[in-house]
Amino acid sequence: MRPTLKDVASRAGVSVSTVSYALNDASKIALSTDTRDRVKRIAKEIGYIPNSVAQSLRARASRSVGMLVTKPLTNPRYAAIVQGASAALAAQRMHLTIVSDPSGDAYLDDYRSGRLDGLVFVGHDDESVPETILEAAQRDGLPLVALDCGLPDGDAWHSSVDFDYARGAAEMVAALADRGIRSVVHVRPDVSSRAERLREAALAKAIAARPGISRKVVSTGLTDELLREFERGPAAGLRYGPELGARIDAALAELPGEDRELAVLCSWGADVEPTMASRRLREGGILVAALAAGSLSPSVWPHLLYSRLPLERAGAESARLVMQVLAGDAHEHLVLAPDLDDPAPAIREP
Repeated sequence: MRPTLKDVASRAGVSVSTVSYALNDASKIALSTDTRDRVKRIAKEIGYIPNSVAQSLRARASRSVGMLVTKPLTNPRYAAIVQGASAALAAQRMHLTIVSDPSGDAYLDDYRSGRLDGLVFVGHDDESVPETILEAAQRDGLPLVALDCGLPDGDAWHSSVDFDYARGAAEMVAALADRGIRSVVHVRPDVSSRAERLREAALAKAIAARPGISRKVVSTGLTDELLREFERGPAAGLRYGPELGARIDAALAELPGEDRELAVLCSWGADVEPTMASRRLREGGILVAALAAGSLSPSVWPHLLYSRLPLERAGAESARLVMQVLAGDAHEHLVLAPDLDDPAPAIREP
């Protein structure tokens, strides 16, 4: 029988992975010269010949990029990011591999052994790139892109793609003012979120600069713990819509002015549909706006306005930046502006 890696490892008194690293001249794993030479000598003595698959791995010809996503892909936000990255890689005859281990340790071994050519880390809320992955980018040269994690401080050993949450919030306030809106019910969750903090600061600043607009904050009741329940199954959300609709009805009842001067602004696009449970909102034709796209289409709902995050583009840009580093080019840091999705911009003019 043809000798295997296990045979070489047994004779050399080392692990199979050590043999793999020793025989892989492109490996960045630190081994002593004695260990590397002993493994190579024993492999030659017993006639070990790598198969074609192993050779392609050592040549780093996997043509596969990993995307570390720790949120369910049933969430349209993350599905859109994956779609964008997959399409961009396919156009270059490369593949996307979805990985989910939050630590990323297993996938660092995949990179070092040639099964992955690079990695995109998709952040969310306050989750950022694990230190082990950042260290691999610096020490091992891992082509890494941090998506939705903010801009890195100083000189980073990786690329990044982020969203301009503050700009989206400011542009939305300007759009509402153009429609004669005087009172805004701001619907937002109670979660730990970098994006939410940036939006809140930008909204407060933009509204303060327009004395003719007032804002009333309404909590959706969504907490980090409840969000995790939603992700495990739909049962936790059965009462979410009606309860949110009742909260919005109560807030609208306290505001002065005609319905055409009112707007409900959702921080999360996913809250647009539950917001429609508000009876006052439906009957009054009150404008609904959101700072990220949801499941409803403005082409169908004329009183709907989105500041839409370019999710697919973010995925595509992340894939491009990985390939850019693989080609030997420098790291890059992008900030993508939202698009105002407004099919009927004049509908709210008085």
